[in-house]
Amino acid sequence: MKILILVGCMCGWLTAQISFAQSSGSLTQTVNQRNTIGTLTASPSGSISVGQPVSFTYVLNTAGAPAPTSETVQFYDGASALGSAQSILSIPGSNLIPYSQINLSQGWTTSGTAPTVAPAAVNGPDGSANTATSISFADSTSTVLYAVPSSTNYQNQQVTFSIWAASATPTTLNLTVQDNPQVNASQSTACSVTSTWQRCSISYTFPSNSGTGFAVLLSASTYATPVTVWGAQFEVASSPGPYVATIGTARPTGGQAGSVSFSYGSFANGSHSITVQYAGDANFVGSTSNAIALSASRITPTLSVSDSPSGTSSYGAAITLTAQVSNPGTGATPTGSVNFYDGAALLGSATLNGSGSGSITLSGATSLPVGSHSITIQYSGDGNFSSGTSSATSHAVTKANSSGVVTTSVTSTLNPSVYGDTITLNITVSSSVGIQPTGTVSVMDGSTSLGTPSLDGSGRASITISTLGAGTHPIVVTYSGDSNYN
Repeated sequence: MKILILVGCMCGWLTAQISFAQSSGSLTQTVNQRNTIGTLTASPSGSISVGQPVSFTYVLNTAGAPAPTSETVQFYDGASALGSAQSILSIPGSNLIPYSQINLSQGWTTSGTAPTVAPAAVNGPDGSANTATSISFADSTSTVLYAVPSSTNYQNQQVTFSIWAASATPTTLNLTVQDNPQVNASQSTACSVTSTWQRCSISYTFPSNSGTGFAVLLSASTYATPVTVWGAQFEVASSPGPYVATIGTARPTGGQAGSVSFSYGSFANGSHSITVQYAGDANFVGSTSNAIALSASRITPTLSVSDSPSGTSSYGAAITLTAQVSNPGTGATPTGSVNFYDGAALLGSATLNGSGSGSITLSGATSLPVGSHSITIQYSGDGNFSSGTSSATSHAVTKANSSGVVTTSVTSTLNPSVYGDTITLNITVSSSVGIQPTGTVSVMDGSTSLGTPSLDGSGRASITISTLGAGTHPIVVTYSGDSNYN
């Protein structure tokens, strides 16, 4: 700093400049990366069908710090990426408890038989070093609590209290929400705690006669079993929101987290473990979410079979049987093959096309015989769809009209012949539509019957005659029909 001094004299004014030493201080401020914890939920979860869409909601909990909204996260099924990287969106959060970490020197208190409270004893679920608290409850009266006797009234409002918890020995942690200082509002719930970190929560709507402020309490169903807790949070919400850390001041607004919504519907048959990975950046440590276990089972398809012509046909007429294997939901298309049955008799097989359909046509030697038939299909199944048998379609086959499909011919071994000669008439009966006709034929010489020989397996018959008189004889052979032909 400099000061100017003016000095007067006979010769005029003199100017003197005096300098003083200047004092300053400095430090190096270190800002570490913030740990993150990703929470993943799915709807539906657990057991699903192959191809069933699942909606995932992922929250990147940044303890209230501004979320990295210009970045992405990746969903995984085991080690395989699901779809492309998904952009992070910012969502708000709040925490009305001034100290989110349980420490008896920071507003948290005990009641009943004092539990053993060891703050900063265990790493938190976000990987932060020594930020979680270990509590051993002594008996049924042993409680840890935080009371906020504020002027805010929560009448008719739904609130949620949540906290992460884990225990090497499975136990039950009890969460309670009540008004403060009055106790007109009180609600408790039990949370089964295992060795894996989980977020326990209770949601409650305060009644109209509740007092101002609130209190949150923790107790246990088993005693002398250490329970590790981290990240207590109270908020006006219907379910736990993003975690917002507090260190002396409640944060009713301004807390943030990242959020991603993602839908996927191509899960194959089998077990799946879905996680989300956040890579981190200069401000945040990367993290992997909790795993969501999905068990996708093969879809039971809808099976049907139709006939054309529908319902009935004459023997030998072509019949087309069409199988349809359909997905009752959305997603995958059935592949594989189907077998067509008439009762227990296999009629043929077909490979399904891109629409899940396959057909066979019965004609000629494969024609259905006359009578009633019960047609079904059996689907072989594939990786996404289970096998099955359709309900039956009835089809009736009536006798064919011989005049339209049966040909009868006759030849003579000696024509012309001489009176007294023995001749043989050879007869052939054939069909243009189905199996070989069976039965008998009648041989007539005008109005005189010469005989009714039976057809052999080839549709042939013969008759030998030696009694024809001299003259012209009109020989007519008529097929008498069988079970398939009129």
